[in-house]
Amino acid sequence: MSDDDDDQDSDTNLYDGSLEGPDSMEFGPLVPTETERSLMERVRQELKHELKQGYKEKIVDIREEILRKRRAGKHPGDTTSHLKAWWQSHSKWPYPTEEDKAKLVQ
Repeated sequence: MSDDDDDQDSDTNLYDGSLEGPDSMEFGPLVPTETERSLMERVRQELKHELKQGYKEKIVDIREEILRKRRAGKHPGDTTSHLKAWWQSHSKWPYPTEEDKAKLVQ
């Protein structure tokens, strides 16, 4: 037999499904080894880092916009308590008149 014949025989054995062993499908799905898991984790971390770098500027812009909107809606504590008091006393008809609006602005 030549080397080519040996290669063909081993190739046939690999693909005919007659091999039995830990990699056989009758035992369920293959479980990655510790080395494969660490490689997958390293690749995942690298992809995560690349995505963060690619979107970092956009994330910063969005964060600044959110913080700006939060700050824009804040009133001092005494103003908020005064408005809440007005709301509670007018809960049956919570629509201020023009005079009430002027007082609330002051």
